[in-house]
Amino acid sequence: MSHNINAQRRIAELEMKEGLEGARSWHHQFRHSAYVYIGGLHEGLTEGDIVIVFSQFGEIVDCHLVRDKTTGKSKGFCFICFDDQRSTNLAVDNMNGYQLLKRALRVDHCEKFKAPKELNEDELDENGDPKLIEYKASGAEGGGYQVYGSLESQKKIQRIHEEKKQFLEQRKAKEDPKDEDEAWARSFEENLEEQKLADKQRKKEKKLKKDKKELKRMKKEAKRLKKETKKAKKLAKNKKAGKGDEMDVKKMKKELKSESGSDTGSDSSSDSS
Repeated sequence: MSHNINAQRRIAELEMKEGLEGARSWHHQFRHSAYVYIGGLHEGLTEGDIVIVFSQFGEIVDCHLVRDKTTGKSKGFCFICFDDQRSTNLAVDNMNGYQLLKRALRVDHCEKFKAPKELNEDELDENGDPKLIEYKASGAEGGGYQVYGSLESQKKIQRIHEEKKQFLEQRKAKEDPKDEDEAWARSFEENLEEQKLADKQRKKEKKLKKDKKELKRMKKEAKRLKKETKKAKKLAKNKKAGKGDEMDVKKMKKELKSESGSDTGSDSSSDSS
């Protein structure tokens, strides 16, 4: 634990500013150790809590929370080991000085981790002394290295996952029957349904086309009536003012009558077609 919090922060800021990495980084000297020291922990935190906080930087293979041998209470510091040594750099840079439960954490590389010595009083060696118990990594869940699903919460998640998988397999079996006759019948029903939808769409398009044609005819009729009204008003105005002779009035009436007949004929022919 070679640097205090403030000094380590200044070093990290300097490295970022200068773009130092690889062999030029101060992390390089700890490249042979995947262990990290964590100090300043709240006494109420457990191994599981620490794993949850620090697993964001990589998979944790060992978490050794130092406890009082008599009371079993946490002493406020621990050692964790990452599966990938590069995760230690991320943990140190991001968590050193981090406030957790109103306490500043001290996170640093651990160059040489000394495994705790535990003795088995029930088994004695040739000299009559208790045998030393081999230290084993706790793993992410406390059940050992690469042992998963040992926690009740993880077992529950696994059960839910298996039930969901089984449900999806059963539904797939219903949707994709192995019996050929049943598969053919299902396919036939699907084709009928598609045919009904297609017929419904064609009827809709045909009705829309008919409505458009009727609208076009109505617009043409309105235009013709407007034209006739305009000519009738002009004729009445001339007649009232006494302008023009009788021949011009007869000519205008004849023209109006001929145009009215031609428009009516064209409408009837279009309707018949």
